Amino acid sequence: MIASTFDLWVAVGVVIMMPLIIAVNFNRQAGVMGYVWREAPGLARVGLVFLALTWISAIQSLLTHYGVLLAQVDDVISLVLGIPMFALSMIILIWGAVLLVRFLNSGRTPDSAT
Repeated sequence: MIASTFDLWVAVGVVIMMPLIIAVNFNRQAGVMGYVWREAPGLARVGLVFLALTWISAIQSLLTHYGVLLAQVDDVISLVLGIPMFALSMIILIWGAVLLVRFLNSGRTPDSAT
């Protein structure tokens, strides 16, 4: 829901930037995301799906704000997107914590993991 001008600009920023962020991090080989792709590619995929759902949600918010979507349709889409987003966020938190503990126990740096 867009309640202020700031919310509007955040939604516009997400709609513009999120595809770029997803593209840059898709099968990345360097940095933290490269480590995640090597050690837990499933977590990387889940994270990218979550980002895609966030992008769709921002588009939905903008369409509702400008009156393209009716409030009833917005409520249904929010429910349809909200449940998988919640489930994915829980998966990301748990799986990410497990990966972080595994990383800290290994004593490696993300770039030396190769």
